[in-house]
Amino acid sequence: MSKRILLANTIIMTLSISLLAGCVFDLETTSDPVPNSTSTTPLTTSPGSTSLTLASSTTITIPVTVPVTVPATKPITKPATKPAGGAYANISNQRTEWSYGYPDNWVSDYSGYWKFSKGNLYLTMDLGYEMGYTGKILDTLKEKGVKVTFFLTTEYIKEEPAYVKRMLAEGHRIGSHSTKHIDMVQLVGESGTDLITNTRQWEVAYKALTGQTTNLYRAPKGVFSKRGMTVLEEMGYKTIFWGAAYADYDDKNQPSIATAKEKLYKYIDSGDVVLLHPFKTNSELLPEFIDDMRANGFDFALIP
Repeated sequence: MSKRILLANTIIMTLSISLLAGCVFDLETTSDPVPNSTSTTPLTTSPGSTSLTLASSTTITIPVTVPVTVPATKPITKPATKPAGGAYANISNQRTEWSYGYPDNWVSDYSGYWKFSKGNLYLTMDLGYEMGYTGKILDTLKEKGVKVTFFLTTEYIKEEPAYVKRMLAEGHRIGSHSTKHIDMVQLVGESGTDLITNTRQWEVAYKALTGQTTNLYRAPKGVFSKRGMTVLEEMGYKTIFWGAAYADYDDKNQPSIATAKEKLYKYIDSGDVVLLHPFKTNSELLPEFIDDMRANGFDFALIP
């Protein structure tokens, strides 16, 4: 009885070895070409095939049923954003000051804008505090049928609610100019927390007054960094710079209208965002400025 069992086991083992050898032979002599080989035999798998390598160095190609097509986009040159731990320390916080004559083109990779559609000008005004000319400027804009994007600080929103509401009622847009006009390089730190908190304070004040939100941000003092812009972009903001401006922000040393025109007009180009501060000279220049720009073929539009 024991001899019969031993003989049967021997036969089973012999058959198993033969079958296994046949399988290995079939894998090694398959007629499908190895991917990237010089074989002229056409591949029957899809372009997105995935290859698995067995321990025996035999390659099996598994077809992907639906190839994934990645649309062509512009290269992203900015570094990876939040590293592990939620900090931003691996992104440069080098202080940069915007120069309207020589824009830093890299800002477009961080949702930064200073131009939009050709043929238009995008008039913007920054208000950290009221100098007594906003009413006159709003009257001119209404008379001329021009819409402006106003960038306001939290303090202005709280101190001048009537003007804020009038801006919106007359079709203008409003963006954030921060709380307390502190530049983003100073605020952002390594974690981004203070910049986020500062911006959220603005959002709370604006929504409490108007019931609205915004996605537009103007960097205080024109100071910015890749780190600060990364934080703002992740919060959903566009940072709006400018293609044309002039030194109009010293309320104690306002230029003449002739000087303002000489300094401002030479920078204006089709599609530019134009920055003006609503102080004395600009309140007087504005009607003529609008007429001059229209005479040169420009239309005025709101920032999209």
